[in-house]
Amino acid sequence: MTALHPPGTPTPEALAPGDAVVPAPLTYDHLARTPGRRWYHGPAALLSIVVTGLLFVIVAAVAAGLVALVAGIPLAADGFPADPAWSAGTGLAIIAATLPALLLVVRVVERRRPGTLSSVTGRLRGRWLAVCLVPALGVSALTGAVGELVAPTERAFPGWSSFLAVAVVALALTPFQVAAEEYLFRGWIVQTFGAVVRSPWPGVAVSAVLFALVHEGATASVWGFADLVVFAVVLSVVTLRTGGLEAALALHLVHNTAAWTASAAYGATDAIADYTEVGAGVFVLSTAGLVLYAAAVLTLARRRGVETTRPGVLPAGGHGAGEPGRVTPVSR
Repeated sequence: MTALHPPGTPTPEALAPGDAVVPAPLTYDHLARTPGRRWYHGPAALLSIVVTGLLFVIVAAVAAGLVALVAGIPLAADGFPADPAWSAGTGLAIIAATLPALLLVVRVVERRRPGTLSSVTGRLRGRWLAVCLVPALGVSALTGAVGELVAPTERAFPGWSSFLAVAVVALALTPFQVAAEEYLFRGWIVQTFGAVVRSPWPGVAVSAVLFALVHEGATASVWGFADLVVFAVVLSVVTLRTGGLEAALALHLVHNTAAWTASAAYGATDAIADYTEVGAGVFVLSTAGLVLYAAAVLTLARRRGVETTRPGVLPAGGHGAGEPGRVTPVSR
């Protein structure tokens, strides 16, 4: 596999006293390497994300509970509304609530633009996201059809009212749930490691394992755990190779939306995130789809000239990254 980073650039120590700043293009995982960053910014941001995230989640959960109470929706034993649509909405809203917490911490604690979590351009590239949705839909349809042929679903259709209620809620809230997970796992965690190490792989590995662990039943099945880890690693690779989260967001969004829609059609929304019974067949099919998607996206990215780096900076005057000194931007 080819390197994810361009060749190294000269260090400040290698410059003569009167030399100008040299180009130092930043890859996606290095966008947290801001001139003012200190060693304590990472731990401080982590603590802030945990505290702020929990606060936002509690507020979202309490709000959902109050709305369900006012609407007369009974609660199940797990504290979620017993109605499938309300339960789906509550679960998705709770996860989505971590996104504003993350963006707030990046802006206030790390003192950098939240847009640097989106891509090397400092924003979410809408057109590129739309392009990525095409192969994501194609791969999802293909793997879904093959999976249905190999192991047909035996559950019965629950009725149009139940199906539409869950499907509409999922379509409305899944984009926010997916964004929260991608911005945290493929974005912030990878960039936090990238702020202190050159290689992206430590961040990719840690984020992949954590991503797998937050899913129900992940540790109960070797194949289920492996499926989640491979999913996370492939999304990280396309993120690094395309310079942003758009490709990861597209596949994750289509994957989860399709899963919710299918579960609503078969009345199985209670097991949508349960990986307890994932077997070797599902793992092989899922991995093949991921490889196909990655190949398609990377080919499209090369043909469209998608930006994978941004102009970087090196402090003038011989200061190292993160040390005081005048910083001059470098344009390409």
